[in-house]
This record gives sequence, structure tokens and C-alpha cells, in this order.
Amino acid sequence: MSDIDPTSYTFNENALVKRRTYRLTEDALTWQAEGERLDGVFYDEIAEVQMAYIPSRFATNRYRTRIILRRGGMVNLLNTDFIGFGSFTEKNAEYRAFILELHRRLAEHGKDIVYRKGSSGGGYVANMGLTIFIFVMIGIAVVMLLNFGLVWIAVVKLVIILFFIPTLIRFMRRSRPESYDPLSPSKDAMPEVLTA
Repeated sequence: MSDIDPTSYTFNENALVKRRTYRLTEDALTWQAEGERLDGVFYDEIAEVQMAYIPSRFATNRYRTRIILRRGGMVNLLNTDFIGFGSFTEKNAEYRAFILELHRRLAEHGKDIVYRKGSSGGGYVANMGLTIFIFVMIGIAVVMLLNFGLVWIAVVKLVIILFFIPTLIRFMRRSRPESYDPLSPSKDAMPEVLTA
């Protein structure tokens, strides 16, 4: 991890955009897409930083840091790098180093920045409601299967549910909305980096 430059991060979000390189200078966050002009924002022009765990079907360990600008617009940084349809590679060590250095510089140079992690309040309540609804429906299905004598199907469904419960708990814990200190961002909002 010693050869990682925490002031530079390059990734491609998806097939519709070009690969971008983000850099941290003494007073600004800059970015440049391949073959395009340099763009950026001074640290004191950043209004909010939102960190979230946002898994998808193709990238189950995906994290996003969204930087909302005072002038309007936003910048999204992801720990996943698009390499082809449905194919992503994780850049956890590089992403984590860059995000921690960004927070350090924002704490030093930014003004009145709001730091949030997880889903929005409404999104979290909706996820919780959907989760409860799914469990109730599955419970009703299991009871009906047992009443019709289809015990093995009910057992299989319960085993599948039990298998996914840890993943669901992880998602709900990481998506709980909270504010945080920029000098100690939430571990739930960043990928883990395994050290040898």
C-alpha cells in the first residue's frame, strides 16, 4: 500500500463515460476525462459529502462518495472500475487512500461542509418497510406450503432466507443515515482493505 498515491485516483464509472483521473491539489479537487479539458472545484466550493454502500447485481461490494457542489452539480467517486459489460474490478486500497486524503484536505480547507453517510432518511425507511414486507410475504408462503404438505419446499425456502440474512443485515447497517467527522469517516461507508 506504500506505493499508492493518495492524491490521485483513476476509474471508469460505466460504459457511457470516459475514464477520469481525479487529483487533490493544495486548494482544489480536479478531474480530467481522457482527451478532455481539466475541470475542478476549490475545496471551499464543496457543500456536502455523502458516503454510501451501494451494491448492485454486478458489483456487490460497491461504495460511492458523492461530492455536492455549492454551484450545483455533483461528482461521484466509486471504488469499482468498469472493465466491460457486467464486469467491474475493485480498487479498494486506492479509493480508500484517496477518500481519506480528500477528507483530510476538506477538514483543513473546506468551509461549512455537511458530511453524511448511508441512505437518505426516506430511503432508509423505505428499505426497512420493503424488507419487513418481504419477510411477511415469505412467512405467509412458508405457512401455506406447510399446510399443503410441501415441507421440503418450505425448508428450502427457509434455508435460502437464512443464507441471505447476514447480507441484508450488513446492507441495513451500512445504509443507516448518519453524519460523521471528516477526520474519522465511517468504516461502514468505505471498503475494507485487507493487509497481508
